[in-house]
Amino acid sequence: MEFSTRRMEQVAKLLAEEVAEKLAGKPDLHELEGRMRALVKEAANLGRQKAIEQGEERYGEKEVRCGCGQNAQFVSKGSAVLWTVFGKVNYQRRYYLCRGCHQGQSPLDQKYGIVPGQTTPTLASLLGVLGVEVSFEEASQLAERFLLFRVSDNTVRKQTEGYGNAQAQVEKTWIENAEDEKALQVRERNLEPQPGRIYASLDGAHVPLQHEWRELKTLCWYKVEKMRPSQNHFSPPMGEQRELQAKQIKYHCDIMEAEQFGRLLWATGLQNQVDTYDEVVFVSDGAVWIWHLVEKYFPHATQIVDWYQASQYLTPIAETAFGADTQPAQPWLTQTRTDLWEGRIQEVIQACRTFLHHSPARSFAEKAITYYTNNEKRMDYARFRQQGYLIGSGTIESACKQIAAARLKCAGARWPVSLRLPKPEPLGSLKPGIF
Repeated sequence: MEFSTRRMEQVAKLLAEEVAEKLAGKPDLHELEGRMRALVKEAANLGRQKAIEQGEERYGEKEVRCGCGQNAQFVSKGSAVLWTVFGKVNYQRRYYLCRGCHQGQSPLDQKYGIVPGQTTPTLASLLGVLGVEVSFEEASQLAERFLLFRVSDNTVRKQTEGYGNAQAQVEKTWIENAEDEKALQVRERNLEPQPGRIYASLDGAHVPLQHEWRELKTLCWYKVEKMRPSQNHFSPPMGEQRELQAKQIKYHCDIMEAEQFGRLLWATGLQNQVDTYDEVVFVSDGAVWIWHLVEKYFPHATQIVDWYQASQYLTPIAETAFGADTQPAQPWLTQTRTDLWEGRIQEVIQACRTFLHHSPARSFAEKAITYYTNNEKRMDYARFRQQGYLIGSGTIESACKQIAAARLKCAGARWPVSLRLPKPEPLGSLKPGIF
């Protein structure tokens, strides 16, 4: 955005003079910055008012066309309020009333898309971001600290829930289109192939609702890129892939049963055109519901169980059998983790079986054996790494921590499920996993 240098210098000079007058010659950088912020805010607020009012014709029409087909008559100039990032803006505009339908209107409001008394899209977006990140009360406090005016908790809630409901409606439309065979046929005719891989990860975390705890299911679509080689030529520790990094991450989440969540998985997959890529790759933990949905909707996708999640089954076995942080535990844990890293799953299973008759570690060994047996085909880690796959699901783990743990499990929070997507219905002749 470009501004006139001459005008900016004039504005800057006026601001400096005003602040200097208020400081009365007392050099105080903190006070200087605070007063300058407040002055700029007030100047911008007044400027916004003037800019809006200048958008109205100086000599307006005596009557304008109403939506009902009749003419609305000029009544008077009336005041209105708009909330912006500079605070409350009061402005004057011409007001008309239709005698036929008795509806009032303001051409100036219509011109700018203003809804008097509401927030501008810029302020609404900012409040929505804050409301997602922290509690509504804390978001209100942060907004006041940065914007220099008070925004109520309910205003933050309204904007945040508004964006959430809008996104839910968008996803509902995606689901409807993803299950409409005619829409899919039209879509397929316009597809263009894209080289490379696209990744997806799914996970769940239980969150407190008003009357019960339910699982918040989360999915993300993303790509993976190679980072520049580090100047440190030492090999990274086992389990780390420092040369790979997720990018272009898109998250979706909802509180619903797995089968219903599968519809969202399928719809967002089509929305991201995953069927145009050379390969679709899923990296997740070993939860049965996750791989059931992958098999159903994306049967040809490459399936990888997160290495870190898989390795966590070994630690309680070693700690229970040998004692936590003891010398005998370390060799066994190092060997089994190495076997797992290299994709030698049968060796890992065999190492766990040696504790089936050892009562303290038996239950942990049984869980590990079941986990590795059920997911063996998804644990060929040596081959996956050789072929350049990401084998960690940190992208989705981070989302669950941020959304579920940090936001939805904050102290005292109990959440309503105010919007539900439609229940699954038969798909007729349409079959998921068509590519």
